[in-house]
Amino acid sequence: MNYFFTLIMCMAFFIGGCGNTDNQHQAFPEKTNIDLQGHRGARGLYPENTISAFQYAIEQKMTTLELDTNLTKDGNLIVYHDSSINPNLCLDSKGNPAQSTRILDMTLEDLKKLDCGSLINEKFPEQTLVPGTRLISLSEFFDFAKQYEAEHPDIPKLRFNVETKFESEPGQEYLEKFAMTMVKLIEDADVVDRTTVQSFALEVLPLIKKRNPKLKTSALFQPTRVQGLLMMIGLNSIRTKIIEKAEKVKADIISPYHLYANLFFIQTCHKKNIQVIPWTVNEKKKILTLLNNGVDGIISDYPNRLFAVYQEWLNPKQKE
Repeated sequence: MNYFFTLIMCMAFFIGGCGNTDNQHQAFPEKTNIDLQGHRGARGLYPENTISAFQYAIEQKMTTLELDTNLTKDGNLIVYHDSSINPNLCLDSKGNPAQSTRILDMTLEDLKKLDCGSLINEKFPEQTLVPGTRLISLSEFFDFAKQYEAEHPDIPKLRFNVETKFESEPGQEYLEKFAMTMVKLIEDADVVDRTTVQSFALEVLPLIKKRNPKLKTSALFQPTRVQGLLMMIGLNSIRTKIIEKAEKVKADIISPYHLYANLFFIQTCHKKNIQVIPWTVNEKKKILTLLNNGVDGIISDYPNRLFAVYQEWLNPKQKE
């Protein structure tokens, strides 16, 4: 038995409440203004970062589509999560598992030859496969969203949360090129007022703001296992440190792994005029806890679950 882990959990049982004062009074965001985000469209139910996933997220009344982007060899931004092609998710033009090639070594034309809808993600067995699905560029993503809005004028205007993806620690020149490309594509699509750019590489966020101060930016954070355990026992210094990092780059939003988002964290961010939108939250109990604690939004792999729980929370009297 791991006695250190047992000790940690016992401490969490006795003092966990000292850092998570969930019953304190707090002025929360308007209930109807919660930002519901479909993670990679609807990763739990459709091939991630694809038209089918984004369309499903819209149909489930998500307010924001969350997606990932990588810079290609020819200077385009492709909507794809990994920095290299994942052979477990994509097939080549001959129907074989695609080679694990760096996105930076592939052109948009190369990437368009892949079928990324015929292989199920083993982590998400509920996925519906869409054979023949092609990857799309960021421009094509915006075109899809605008066309959908034109064909469905009754729906609210969609919002977009676009993540930057990098291989490792990117150099300044590469960050500048990425920021320039990202901002230009967003401006060309005329969606500056409804787009957020998010990143784990916080150094790119000021470059985005410099090119267009009207764009919102979001700082992403993921804890180590040790940090996670320390937060579970109520140590808020780890939470405070990431708030300071987000402040330093003048981020409008913090999107942390959901464990960060206790009431102390949310209250502290709100006092500093920073919104909190945690990821990736798929379980009903966690969604309800975060909503009760006053988050500004939630990112989920399952838009259907997120919306259902949100409706239950919004209208508790209607619960059977």
